[in-house]
Amino acid sequence: MKANGKRGKSRQGFVTIYMVFTMLTLIPVAGLAIDFSVLYCVKGRLQQACDAGAVGAGSMVQRSTDVTDPVQNALLKDAVLRFFNANMTPVPWSATQTNYSSSITQDPVTKVRTIYVTATYSVPMMFMRVLRINTSTVAAQATAKIRFVNLMIVVDRSGSVQRTGSPATVVKDLQGFVADVSTSIFVDGRDVVGLLSYGSNYNLDFAPVANFQTATPNISTAINNIFFDTSNSTNTGEGLYQAWYQLAQLNQTGALNAILLITDGRPSAVTGTFDASTAPHCTDKSNKLGAINSPVGDGNPWQFPPPASRGTNGVLNVTPACSSAGCEPKTFVTNSAGCSYFVNQNGALFSQDISTIPALIGPVDHTTGLHVPSQTTFSSTTGYFSGGGTSTNSATAVRYAAFNYADNVATAIRKDNVYKPVIYAIGLNFNTAAYPKEEPLDADWLARVANDPSYKNSVTGLPVFQAGQTTGRYYDVTYNGLAAALHDITSQILRLSQN
Repeated sequence: MKANGKRGKSRQGFVTIYMVFTMLTLIPVAGLAIDFSVLYCVKGRLQQACDAGAVGAGSMVQRSTDVTDPVQNALLKDAVLRFFNANMTPVPWSATQTNYSSSITQDPVTKVRTIYVTATYSVPMMFMRVLRINTSTVAAQATAKIRFVNLMIVVDRSGSVQRTGSPATVVKDLQGFVADVSTSIFVDGRDVVGLLSYGSNYNLDFAPVANFQTATPNISTAINNIFFDTSNSTNTGEGLYQAWYQLAQLNQTGALNAILLITDGRPSAVTGTFDASTAPHCTDKSNKLGAINSPVGDGNPWQFPPPASRGTNGVLNVTPACSSAGCEPKTFVTNSAGCSYFVNQNGALFSQDISTIPALIGPVDHTTGLHVPSQTTFSSTTGYFSGGGTSTNSATAVRYAAFNYADNVATAIRKDNVYKPVIYAIGLNFNTAAYPKEEPLDADWLARVANDPSYKNSVTGLPVFQAGQTTGRYYDVTYNGLAAALHDITSQILRLSQN
């Protein structure tokens, strides 16, 4: 029994020694885990503060006219610091700042502005002091790059806007969006803004410039002078292409390039080069470079595809827009000598001389030279519709070609990997019960034009989004909702410009 007692005491002593050595190992490990948790907490908070400083001051840096000016630069860096402090106060775990710096610079070539924030904090240790590690250091940094904006505004001035909508609302809301210094995010002297409108033809109402608010005339004047008229058709493809061309001419790959399309209807006009070599009446048999259309407001009720009785019209000048009431149907291309439509001043007769819609359609100007878009011709028979034929005497063929022109231009824009334009499309809905003869817009198609990732086709339920192409946004609103849509686009542009 005594021997057994000695062995029991021996075992107890071993356990005690084992526990002592185990504690000597476990306590530092546990302390290390706790102190690392503290460091992780401070690091996370510090990173959040750096991110807040870089991103939070982004809108101020975006709106600054000259970040290289010492006074402006100092004010902007102070804004960065205020955002940083707001997110770092109170400082966790009694950490103390050992270093903080920020910089705001602008690339002289791309004009991309960069906000850089870095900070370091010393964090007191609790358990690691037993190993004579009294403090540890954590650091964080954040960078925000801010692109300036190149924006082309494309306004549908077709007859339906005048007949069923409110041109005054479009003008007023565009003024607040881009022309009014107190409400616009776009910075005169830094961002570049232009304006283009379209009916059957297009007009560059305001060439894109940086001093869009202070130029003479300025963009405010151009918005006020948009020529809305009840006889204008809807050449959406031409409007989109010419806006794309203007962005390409700027040749600024570092910018956020964007196209804002405002429309109330479906394409009804198409641009192309029409062969008149066998035209029986034309004495000038050279190609007619212009636009043809089919009216949309003479149904009872509206019909699409249009009935066989629906007329067609052409061949019209592509630019500039005419400026008197009812003039668009008779602004024929200048080389129309002898052609029935020209002699009789009746565009509906053009199919007597021009019988076929060419397989390839597209703009007749701005197709050569430096910095033109990557694609200048587009299919008339494939894209959004097929099976409409190619007869110029067929309203369905003309309308399908008009849709395909616009759809194929939009696709080419979204596939542009050089300038990467973003398309924002706003569809203006009118009261269809009050205007039963007028075609409503095609929201599914406009969402496709913008490549809106959140929109699903109303018939199939499938997304309209096309992977691998630049993502945009579609807004389906009434005229009363235009201002809200523009406000949201403001937010979208601010977010994208700060990526």
